[in-house]
Amino acid sequence: MQAGDWRDASRRFRLPVRVSAAGYERYDKPVEVELDFGRLLGDLGIEGTFAGDSIRVIEVGEQGTIMDENVAFQFDAHTEGGDRGTLVFTLKGVTPKDAVRFFQVYFDLAGGTYARVSIPVQVALTDGVQHEAQESFQIVTPNATYYYHKLGAGFASMVDADGNDWISHHPSGGSAGNYRGIPNVVHPEGHFHPGNRGCKSQIVSQGPIKLKIFSRSDDHKWACTWEIYPHYATLTLLKVDHPYWFLYEGTPGGKLDEENDYCVRSTGERTPAGQSWEGDIPEPEWLYFGAGNTDRVLYLIHHEDDEQIDSYWPMEGNMTVFGFGRKGLVKYMEQVPAHFTIGFAEKGAFEVAAWAIASAYRSCGVRTGGVEVRPAGGA
Repeated sequence: MQAGDWRDASRRFRLPVRVSAAGYERYDKPVEVELDFGRLLGDLGIEGTFAGDSIRVIEVGEQGTIMDENVAFQFDAHTEGGDRGTLVFTLKGVTPKDAVRFFQVYFDLAGGTYARVSIPVQVALTDGVQHEAQESFQIVTPNATYYYHKLGAGFASMVDADGNDWISHHPSGGSAGNYRGIPNVVHPEGHFHPGNRGCKSQIVSQGPIKLKIFSRSDDHKWACTWEIYPHYATLTLLKVDHPYWFLYEGTPGGKLDEENDYCVRSTGERTPAGQSWEGDIPEPEWLYFGAGNTDRVLYLIHHEDDEQIDSYWPMEGNMTVFGFGRKGLVKYMEQVPAHFTIGFAEKGAFEVAAWAIASAYRSCGVRTGGVEVRPAGGA
């Protein structure tokens, strides 16, 4: 390595990271890498304290040419000392399905002369917002504004860029109000459902491109996290007490229109919102809902394929009732952990929506190299 190869002379160490699209085209895809900077430095015999605010991520070409000097990132520390945690950074723009991209993670020890990097906020949190009769987290992203009831542990609203609320929970009204929500997992207790009050929710980590919420029922029998990124949100069920389902009970485009709204399953089968159906959605297990008043669609993904019955019907002309693992009032899913992702795709054409969905939940290939030390003459 030559001194001229070093792209940030104010930082003494760097870690090369190679990311492959792994067969799926990506758009502004967040990538996560678990790192232990203390161990990495210790393996080199370096003494000193890792400085969490020293991180800078640069994208380079395969030959080392700078592609992006300021890659959006955050580091969520898992230890009190802050040297072990999750580095989250963005594959900016479109990444072709067979592409490989190269990054350099620069960092230093406490007391270094580096300047901290400022990253524009894409996931903005406002705590303590009163929304539909309950204190909520408001999370604003580039294509959605979410309202998460802290005691209900569920989304009461998911508002698109045009101001349409695709959930539209209200404190009363049955199918016209308090039945609505995402994910509405627990029945009959009502946990993880907006409007209920049997849970506690707290922010686990927060940064410019990712927010993590932890929710647990007061009886400690149910627990989950939501990880919210600029273009989608992922639920991880951590603890369950009995079989469950995952529901979308809401209002495509802001108001259910049984004639002009529709849903499309991963098989490509499209049915109007006024038509009920039931049966297992085959792998990949996802679908999306569209509305007659917009090209935008709301997708819902169950990451772990199963053979359980999924179902949909419109309720009283007021809301969708879609459930992964549901038939009537029977709940079929039991797996833990389990993962589900929701998000908006800006176009409802099947090929475009399928691309957005795969980009959201399919994992990239990530490989790190060994830590490199700034060469003499690199300062």
